[in-house]
Amino acid sequence: MKDRPVTLSIFVLLPLILAGITVLTSHLERGTWWMELLSFGMPVVLLATLLVLLAWAILRPGVRYIWLPLLALVAAIEPFQATFAINVPKERSGHDLSVMSFNAALFNPYRPSTLESDTAVHSSIYAYLRENSPPDILCIQEFFHSTRDEQEMSADSILQLGGYSYFYTNPVHNTDYDGLIGVITFSKFPLVRSGKLEMGDERFNNGQWNDVLVGADTVRVFNIQLRSMSIRWRAIKGRSLLRDLRSNLASIYRKLRWGYTMRKVEMDRIEEALDASPHPVIICADLNATPYSHTYQRLKSRYHNAFEKGGTGFGFTYHHIPWFIRIDNQFFDRELEIQYFRTLDEIRVSDHYPIEAGYRLR
Repeated sequence: MKDRPVTLSIFVLLPLILAGITVLTSHLERGTWWMELLSFGMPVVLLATLLVLLAWAILRPGVRYIWLPLLALVAAIEPFQATFAINVPKERSGHDLSVMSFNAALFNPYRPSTLESDTAVHSSIYAYLRENSPPDILCIQEFFHSTRDEQEMSADSILQLGGYSYFYTNPVHNTDYDGLIGVITFSKFPLVRSGKLEMGDERFNNGQWNDVLVGADTVRVFNIQLRSMSIRWRAIKGRSLLRDLRSNLASIYRKLRWGYTMRKVEMDRIEEALDASPHPVIICADLNATPYSHTYQRLKSRYHNAFEKGGTGFGFTYHHIPWFIRIDNQFFDRELEIQYFRTLDEIRVSDHYPIEAGYRLR
């Protein structure tokens, strides 16, 4: 095959561009909003890398070109590992501690417009706890407990149905919904110490830590939710598609930049709390950030990620637009060993899926 411009573009320029973007976002020191913005395009980069390799396998435009697509592939190994996990599935047994993390979206992701919860949502969660083996630790973000509707007395019901003896929460009262909103941790093991994490200027984006006594060992479990950018595509009736496109892209750009800035402040405070822990830690977090982000990589540089070490497949945790993202995570101390990890995509009572992992204490 002759060196035509199309061939040179596909097998020389494109792999070099893909490798360059991947190195920038996955291997170099992060810490700027524009690099964070670049990381949101990583799924496209990974897909393009695979398509270039597939095109070479089909067209075979000479051996001299193969090293460039392979260069792009080698550069993308790390983000591929964060995107697709290949681990041998293990039985849910042999662990010392099982932990579930779940953003419940106030048990109704449409509550801001409807105010009331759908009682079927609560019923399905209660049925799951009743019919399955509840995890030893249950960390819920965006928890809601009604102060007026007995059907929405979530804390009481989960304590009873899950067989939990301990819980800790630091909620705020929301007058619009007439209920308590915040993060909450339920435990079958004693919570010997607990504390709040004030991470930002919004009351709902906060966290907590709990020292869990498991036999003779103590593990500090963090339950946190980082700043959401609330990205929504809004079409205004009577406005042209081009104007809608410009307006939404400008809004998304501003929110991405603002979200990165705020999460950086939150991560600084979280790392201070992590440094102060005298015990091995497990972090349950709705990061509101992708695995290619600075936020995710800061935690991954210190701890193992439960999905990457124990999961299989893609492990997407958000079943709303854009559907293909993993923003809910568990990170665990290198002193611990993961036994299993799973995404419970059969539970569709929120716009997030719960994630569960089992750990051994070394």
